Amino acid sequence: MASPSPVHSQPAHAPPPVAEAQALLALHGPLAAAMERLVALAASALRAPFAVIILTNEDRRCFGAGLSLPDWAVHDAGAFWRSGIVELISAGAIELPDMTRDLPGAQIAAAAELGIGSLLGVPIIATNGSVLGVFVGAYPQPTRWNEDDLDMLQQFASTAAADYELRHSLAAHEANERWISYNSSHDVLTGLANRALLLDRLRYALAREPSPQPGTRLHGNNLVELDPLGLVAVYFLDVNDFRAVNERFSHHVGDQLLVSLGRRLRQIAGADATVSRLGGDEFAVLIERVESSEVAEALAERFRRTLAQPTRIGNEDLSLTVSIGIALSTTASELPEHILRGADLAMARAKRTAQGAELPKPMLFDWKIAAEGWAKRRLQDELRYAVLGDEFLLHYMPIIHLGTGRISGAEALLRWNHPSRGVLAPFEFLGIAEELDVINDVGRWVLREACQQLRLWNVGVAGAGGMTIAVNLSARQFNDSGFLQDVVRTTKEFSLLPSSLVLEVNERVVAPDPARATEVLVSLRALGAKIHMDDFGAGNSPLGLLQSLPLDGVKIDHVLVNRMDRDEGAMRVVRSVVGLAREFGLDVVAEGISSASHLKVLQQIGCTHGQGQLFSTAVEASGVTAMLQRRPW
Repeated sequence: MASPSPVHSQPAHAPPPVAEAQALLALHGPLAAAMERLVALAASALRAPFAVIILTNEDRRCFGAGLSLPDWAVHDAGAFWRSGIVELISAGAIELPDMTRDLPGAQIAAAAELGIGSLLGVPIIATNGSVLGVFVGAYPQPTRWNEDDLDMLQQFASTAAADYELRHSLAAHEANERWISYNSSHDVLTGLANRALLLDRLRYALAREPSPQPGTRLHGNNLVELDPLGLVAVYFLDVNDFRAVNERFSHHVGDQLLVSLGRRLRQIAGADATVSRLGGDEFAVLIERVESSEVAEALAERFRRTLAQPTRIGNEDLSLTVSIGIALSTTASELPEHILRGADLAMARAKRTAQGAELPKPMLFDWKIAAEGWAKRRLQDELRYAVLGDEFLLHYMPIIHLGTGRISGAEALLRWNHPSRGVLAPFEFLGIAEELDVINDVGRWVLREACQQLRLWNVGVAGAGGMTIAVNLSARQFNDSGFLQDVVRTTKEFSLLPSSLVLEVNERVVAPDPARATEVLVSLRALGAKIHMDDFGAGNSPLGLLQSLPLDGVKIDHVLVNRMDRDEGAMRVVRSVVGLAREFGLDVVAEGISSASHLKVLQQIGCTHGQGQLFSTAVEASGVTAMLQRRPW
């Protein structure tokens, strides 16, 4: 395995700081020419053998002119600094007709080494009072200056200060404009191109001159045009389970990882590629020249394998996987938005088909994916309307106490009364709803509707013993910070004991972050609600979950129950779950009981509750009411 790559917090290709941009624009360009012109005029006006301007800011450059300009003014301006004379002038204007007489001994020697016998110097002062530099006129030998020379040099210094500030003001404005322009086309965190710049470059790539006689080739369901200049390829990349990284390590560490991933993408894609961060944990790469779909897919494979290499966070090595979709151009008239959308749809397909694989296989966009994407968008729009249009309803699956045969509760199961397709089961729409914010609205509706129905049963036909109502929680609902308040508010509204509410979670909800899941479950149980692990045995559910999570019960998946009478392995698992649950004091509900033989076996091994077609299918509330009215059991 490759060694972990360290994370960095700085953007991969951030623009230079504003101060540095000013230096590049002002000090090394127009300002230098302006200073050289002023120092030449001063040397001429003062009739001095030479004159110099020395800036005292971080640049510290020297500009000199004159017939007898010494070598140090060109090659070693630091010599003037070392003499200490700069500090004297910075403190105020000085006139030294005879350097051998008017300076301390150490500076006399320095002046002689510099070849200065007489000096006139004034500070260059900014409007805020700070010293920008010094302006100096000098003779090699002692010389008396004219009484107007000092005033003249001060005027030159004032002009130098004004020119300096003007140039820097213009430079700062231009640097700011460049920074604004940069930010409008780049991602601030990573320094990568943003969506706007990516689409602009994609538009340019698609507009290139096509071949007069392009060849064609069938790839999958698509007839792909073979432009000799190459196909345009767009890769859409999404980091899998990135939310868990932020929750475990903090958003700061998550940002560092995104910067590291962006840097790796640039290294793999090459200098000619456009690498973009589209937002969150989504990236895109534009390759303007790809020879074939095979080459494009090979590069995608390099992306996913390289990005999966571990990255070090503190003392831990973290590996991330990405889902990748690829879209290739087929004509020169395609819209860039359509190609990017195609890559996005292909990425979504890759993520769905991964099934927990370590490295989800990249997916190439085709028209089948396009049709699926269109159907998905339509369903999303219909779901949003369904929330507003009160199109949902609940069916109820009775839960039977296997010892007494009475109805001890019911599971609320969501249905969608679609205006044109009729009543839809959850598997036909819940996956899409999970991707949208509407799932929380739907979840709140289910909770309230189920609690309202339970209230009607418990004050009516259910009798003094009462019933419980079980509600399935989605991953988004489980992670919603407002869900606890929803439970409190709803149970109070319908005067229900919180213990009459059973909240069902499955392994997919708790597995991504067991520590956080435990905190949420503890909080829910503290309200008085009961927690059941749903569909136990459907995946890789370890028996240790029954001990490690704060649970009140477990529901054995219907597949295991249905296979008990013909699969010894399934029988052993069911027996183990029931035994362990009873040891931990948990209720056990067997799902999918469809025969008397199933019921007999479950009663023999000590299963407490069950549901399935042997008792009743999922029915409307009136069906459960009718069953309750047929007592005694």
